[in-house]
Amino acid sequence: MQQSFTKEVENYTFIVPGEGLAFEQRDSLVDACMSAIRKNMTLLGMDAMTVPYKVKFYPSKAAMKEDVGFGVSGQADHWNKEVGFVVTDDPAVIEAENIIPAPIAHETMHMVAMEQWGFPPENNIWLNEGLATFAANQCNGYTVREVYGHLLDQGMTLPIDSLLDGFYTRDEMIAYHQAACIVQYLLEHHGLQQFEALWVEGADQFQQIYGATYQELVEQINADVKAAYPEGVAIDWETFKKGCK
Repeated sequence: MQQSFTKEVENYTFIVPGEGLAFEQRDSLVDACMSAIRKNMTLLGMDAMTVPYKVKFYPSKAAMKEDVGFGVSGQADHWNKEVGFVVTDDPAVIEAENIIPAPIAHETMHMVAMEQWGFPPENNIWLNEGLATFAANQCNGYTVREVYGHLLDQGMTLPIDSLLDGFYTRDEMIAYHQAACIVQYLLEHHGLQQFEALWVEGADQFQQIYGATYQELVEQINADVKAAYPEGVAIDWETFKKGCK
């Protein structure tokens, strides 16, 4: 990234283009990242995180791809200790690349969780993405639990097995929010210790860790959500599914 602005905060190096929206909002972006990191650490019971990380901002997905080999609105690279976000107000770029607001809470949770517990087993992709989605807990004005309430009411939820296998091939807006609602329930009803064990040991150890099957878990969550939203949650899904704004 040429002509960049760099700022050091604790163990993080923030790298911002020397012009454009990210440069104009550099202080608020740094503050937002640090706030999200601290909130995520609290959620995971972490007192400190000292691993050096680079947090990079890009004016487009194309610019990110040129730097790291792929372009998305946000990414967390556990192996190279980098987090990246696209930040732009260029209408042409936003439309052409389908840019969403920088998913700061989501990607920094990936960073924090993987530094705390390591890279999860392949069958825990759903857990990793669910945790990061729950960290943000907001999409188009709805919480993950509210989104799940809509999915449940409309018969749109996915079979639990489809989250454990081939997660990234599923409908993104459904799979991410369904996984996030499961994560929220596990954390709030069973605590962090068992959640960590599931993260580390893998999805096939769920019954041993929680004393219930996945299907029994789903039934518990469904009953809980139906009690909270007996009439469902009205969402314009055709608009909602275009991405979180």
